[in-house]
Amino acid sequence: MAPGVNIITVKNGGGYEAVTGTSFAAPFVSGGAALMMEWGIVRGEDPYLYGEKVKAYLRKGARRLPGFDLWPNPLVGYGALCVRDSLPL
Repeated sequence: MAPGVNIITVKNGGGYEAVTGTSFAAPFVSGGAALMMEWGIVRGEDPYLYGEKVKAYLRKGARRLPGFDLWPNPLVGYGALCVRDSLPL
């Protein structure tokens, strides 16, 4: 799960506005995956990092949210995106 509600972004014509939707949550996850690939491939921490491993790392590092007992959860998946907790340091 990634933030997708009331994301502040640049407004067409100038200024800023709050927007909501999966199209605003997806860049958070894509950016997290890109940071993991930089860590693994570019920095040499996991030179054989590939899509399924990135997904597994992100699942492992997801933070569980209060009020949910079942994981993965049909509403919030594996929890909130946390790239720091996903890195096997």
